Amino acid sequence: MTYSELYTYAKSRLTDYEAMCMMEDIFDLDRVGLAIHGNDIPQNEKSFLTAVEKRVNGIPLQYATGKAYFMGREYFVGEGVLIPRDDTEVAVNECMKCMTGHERVIDLCSGSGIIAVTLAKEFPTAEIYAVELENRAFAYLEKNVKYHGADVKLVHDSIFNEKCVEGEFDVIISNPPYICRNVIPTLQREVQYEPETALDGGKDGLDFYRCIAHKWLKKLKQGGKIILEIGEEQAESVSELLKMQGIIQISVVKDIQNLDRVVFGTMKK
Repeated sequence: MTYSELYTYAKSRLTDYEAMCMMEDIFDLDRVGLAIHGNDIPQNEKSFLTAVEKRVNGIPLQYATGKAYFMGREYFVGEGVLIPRDDTEVAVNECMKCMTGHERVIDLCSGSGIIAVTLAKEFPTAEIYAVELENRAFAYLEKNVKYHGADVKLVHDSIFNEKCVEGEFDVIISNPPYICRNVIPTLQREVQYEPETALDGGKDGLDFYRCIAHKWLKKLKQGGKIILEIGEEQAESVSELLKMQGIIQISVVKDIQNLDRVVFGTMKK
């Protein structure tokens, strides 16, 4: 089939938006490119048809194409790693506001590496670490760091082992698993394809925040910043955990939907 025929086929089974995303991600053709090369025959037709079938069967679009986008950059993703979401931009933007480019920063539960890569590319003189335990997620983290040529120090370990990285940090940032365990089976169909380890925050959704508060805040320098993405109903609980460990000037930042999305604070001096 030609590019145009494949596009028409995809539209007959998916939405126009999804069909166009697949054209761009798999063939690197936007609407203009499709108009110019529509009658050409691609060499990787099978990859496109396989992606269409995956999406028809409910697999998330990003897993079907193998690509996702975050703050203007392309990332490799697939089963075993959390799909990047725009919500995380709130945490990254807050982090960048407090950086000058000379900080030592650690991204806990890094996943595909969207936070670490963004910070490394925006602040190339900063010292950026990324910690990720899960093997499949770590493989994508490695791949994305290499793809972007980002200077990120990778740590393949659990954040529950705070000794996996030595020294103190100016900034700690994390988008950890924060969904209550009993809620996971009720999530929409597409989310069920994402790794449970990237979603499960324990019985009350706070297990990873407790870990960060009790283990990692000891590594935060006086005057250092902590930025945590949270679930929309967790601001009070997470703020209290941080306050008990010496964090002051705590603020809650909302996302574009006006939902609590980030808790931000400073280690007392």
